[in-house]
Amino acid sequence: MTRLTQPQKTKYIDIIVARDGVGFKCFYCHKKLSYKTGKFEHLNNDHYDNRVENLVLACQSCNIKKYHDSELRNKADEKLEENESGIFVRERKYEDSDDDAAKQPSKEIDINTRNFDITERFLTDYVFDNGSILFSDALNSCAMLCKKETGHGSQQSVRNYISMLTSTVGDFEVVKDKKKIIRLKHSNPFKK
Repeated sequence: MTRLTQPQKTKYIDIIVARDGVGFKCFYCHKKLSYKTGKFEHLNNDHYDNRVENLVLACQSCNIKKYHDSELRNKADEKLEENESGIFVRERKYEDSDDDAAKQPSKEIDINTRNFDITERFLTDYVFDNGSILFSDALNSCAMLCKKETGHGSQQSVRNYISMLTSTVGDFEVVKDKKKIIRLKHSNPFKK
């Protein structure tokens, strides 16, 4: 988990303003806010819990005061419970969105997983058929295959995949004769 990002803030601002029904004001004191003075307040004080249900807008003063004010903490707890038990229509629209930007993290993970599988499959097939492959050829071939199959394929990412596949627990090894080659390990103590 990471702290709230600017793209998340941009997506959430309209949802929070519409859901909370106080306009662009502090949830706690109802002071009018601007884009510069408004803070995204985490109701449960966990700055890595970036669910829209856990966020309200607050002024700097209330944001700080809440840590020491039991009345504001109680109000935050009640609001979090209300947000978690209710389904605000705009929140549901956001969750069900087909918008690529809303699905970006899972799309990136999917591409990364697919590209690793492409790299592993290519190395396995090529090395099984030919005994070994030049490291540079493996790097360039895998990057090209990833680019063709997923639309994304960087040499740095493929280099990382190859490093994983040639790690202590991987099935391959890199050896240097005159050039670096990748081949199957002769024995892998971790294989059962």
